[in-house]
Amino acid sequence: MEEIAGTILGRWYVTLFGITFLVTSVRHMGWRRTLGYGVVATLVGIIAENGSVHWGIPYTRYSFSEALRGEEVWAFDVPLMVSLSYAFMGYFAFCTARLVASGPWRTRGDAPVLEYAVAVMLSTWSLWVVDPVSRLGQHFFLGDLFAYDGPGFWFGLPVASQVGFTLTSMVLVGILTLVMRDERSEMVATIPTHPRWPAVGGYLGQVVFMAVTALVVARRTGDPEVREMADALAGSALIIYLPILLVVALHWRQMAVDRAGRGGADAEVSEVQRAAGVDTGGR
Repeated sequence: MEEIAGTILGRWYVTLFGITFLVTSVRHMGWRRTLGYGVVATLVGIIAENGSVHWGIPYTRYSFSEALRGEEVWAFDVPLMVSLSYAFMGYFAFCTARLVASGPWRTRGDAPVLEYAVAVMLSTWSLWVVDPVSRLGQHFFLGDLFAYDGPGFWFGLPVASQVGFTLTSMVLVGILTLVMRDERSEMVATIPTHPRWPAVGGYLGQVVFMAVTALVVARRTGDPEVREMADALAGSALIIYLPILLVVALHWRQMAVDRAGRGGADAEVSEVQRAAGVDTGGR
């Protein structure tokens, strides 16, 4: 019981994101698909994490702090909560990508390959903030969690680990794309009521949460090296995501212009048809 409580309460922030995933996913995919995806995604996480711990595949070799044993549930040589997070991280990126690619006026677009590629990118990039900040866990409430064996180009993360993250993201997003292949594209009444916003909030929430944590660490630690790294990590979130927001804004603006142009053209055609006495069928 203590280990279960430690997993749920000790990783309270992961639990909150997990609850957000369950609520939004059940409303979106239904409980059967949510359960099936959640189980498969967790298994992918268990295999990938343990494979890296023992053989360095797919993320290169690293290890988790043995001090965590007895405090939370483990799946072989990896804390279970780490693998459970695969489900919501993949789902949040998947939904965010569909909203980004299709625009805020429809539930999905007509370019599934683009939605897939954007989802893989977003899923991988979120780890560029989450994982390096997690490595500073001993300086805040996360505690000493894990450490890589070798040097890395991105705040201690090796290049090969990023390739591994990308491959794992491809698998998770691929599962969701397959599961939701029959999802219809439906019009959204108003932009604020778009059903994917909660998942987008979950995606941005995990990144903002970790970025803010890095800022707090930078201002509370007495270690100059840690302060410099934490500040740089917080800034990296802006470097990664501000360009994304600007590109999305431009993309949606162009989509809005195209929609307005099509609407104006349709109105002109209807007016010409009415003037010519052509039956427009009530359009």
